[in-house]
Amino acid sequence: MIFDVSHLKNSEQGVSLTNKMGKYLFIGCFPGPYEMGMANLGYQTVLKTVFDCPDWRVERLFSNTGIRTFDKNLSILEADIVGFTLDFEIEIFTLVRLLQDSGLNVYAKERQESQPLVLVGGPLAALNPEIIAPFTDIVFVGECEESLAYLLAAWEEAKNLGLSRKEVLLYLSRFPGVYVPQFYYPKVKGSFFEGFNKESIVPERVHRQWADISRFEICSHIYSPQSYFKNMGLMEINRGCSYRCRFCVGGVIYRPLRQRPMEMIINIINYLKKYTSQLGIMGSDVLSHPQWEDIMKYAIKNSLTVNFSSLSALTLSRHREYLSYLVKCGVKTLTLAPESGKVETRQFFGKGLDDETWVDLIQNIFELGIPKVKLYFIIGKTTHAADQDLDFLSKLCRQTDSNHRLAVSYSFLIPKPHTQMENLTSLSFLEWKKDKEIFEAGLKKLKIRYSGESLRTAWLELLLARADRLIAQEIPQLLKQNNSLAFNPWKIALQKIGRDFQEWPRHPWESDEYPWSIIDNEKDVG
Repeated sequence: MIFDVSHLKNSEQGVSLTNKMGKYLFIGCFPGPYEMGMANLGYQTVLKTVFDCPDWRVERLFSNTGIRTFDKNLSILEADIVGFTLDFEIEIFTLVRLLQDSGLNVYAKERQESQPLVLVGGPLAALNPEIIAPFTDIVFVGECEESLAYLLAAWEEAKNLGLSRKEVLLYLSRFPGVYVPQFYYPKVKGSFFEGFNKESIVPERVHRQWADISRFEICSHIYSPQSYFKNMGLMEINRGCSYRCRFCVGGVIYRPLRQRPMEMIINIINYLKKYTSQLGIMGSDVLSHPQWEDIMKYAIKNSLTVNFSSLSALTLSRHREYLSYLVKCGVKTLTLAPESGKVETRQFFGKGLDDETWVDLIQNIFELGIPKVKLYFIIGKTTHAADQDLDFLSKLCRQTDSNHRLAVSYSFLIPKPHTQMENLTSLSFLEWKKDKEIFEAGLKKLKIRYSGESLRTAWLELLLARADRLIAQEIPQLLKQNNSLAFNPWKIALQKIGRDFQEWPRHPWESDEYPWSIIDNEKDVG
């Protein structure tokens, strides 16, 4: 099937990938639609990094624009390297499906000498690369701004030496941040993970890499009015977070907290305002920037509207003067994350504001003229049921008279690798279901608009988050049956390897070592 993407191409501004020639071809695959890919700063950064490498040209591929490249309609098989940026576990299905449809062998060990290497990076690579190990030639762990260019140069060196495919992979395996799964052999007995046997030449553990962000402008290098955020230009002013919430992935893989210099931020704003009057400032802890007020003043001076993915309620409660800047920058919806309605749970999570402070803060927000507040919640918690979250929301509605101005988004508590909750025993599927039903019924009664994560998808995310290769290798067959989200095929697949679909995901590993122990996220973070 031929997809007509000319209207999307014609609407783009900024960096033109088609104007670049190069000896080698890198195809950057995004595991989602064009609209989401062009609103993803990680994906845009990969494209720009490869584009800046002298001998490389880069093509894009999205889940909704066919199995050939977006820019020049090329096959994946024409690439030298096929790169995937993966944020979430469920995106593994898109990766595998694309490999199946393209004609490239799904399993890395079965690929032919002439076929492209499959490179996977992104947050998922730093959390648990074992769930993508069967399909991946190279996993890169860390931030790509500096390391990806060096990795591509190392690949060029290896090819120029006339090395075989296996020799190239061995050559790259010594590169910092590179994990080549086929040289590691996990030892698993039932629910006990006993570590890895490995080739002698590869490192014991793979150390996450990070970039000096003061050297790189991270923004929408390709501006598309058709992206998910419509006419918004995206930018990153800092990376990392000053808080250490127990459940949070970002607090692990993006630390330490680093700030971009003001001069660079002004350059980015000046670049983006050529295309749009709307800025989207991204980051886990944007309010921590020491010149945050100056950034807002510059945006106001240039008549720019500013939006944020979410803001720290703790910081806003301490710096109420920040709210006036949000009003002046045209913020219409302010997104905050209490996560729980029980103050003890919030404190345990690392979200330590009491109920009274929350009421006062939200009242203050509405009084200053921001029309709506969106609140993130986690349900399926082991500490208390959803009815206590509803009690908290009911109090907010009563004391701020604002149920019609509140919106709620919820997800399930999924213990992720490398977080402080990685060995938590989760609630059962039925307990999750009950919590979801209680929470949604209560929100309807309070007349609060809401959106939430699919129960079925969340359970598979729980399964995959802490899974290993034995589970991962079943995915291609499940996809062939078109049953990636159906539970019965998953039950059969897990039964084959001696695991229970309902119980094993709750606390899969009985040993003190986990499959993701191969990754070291702690090196040099200070």
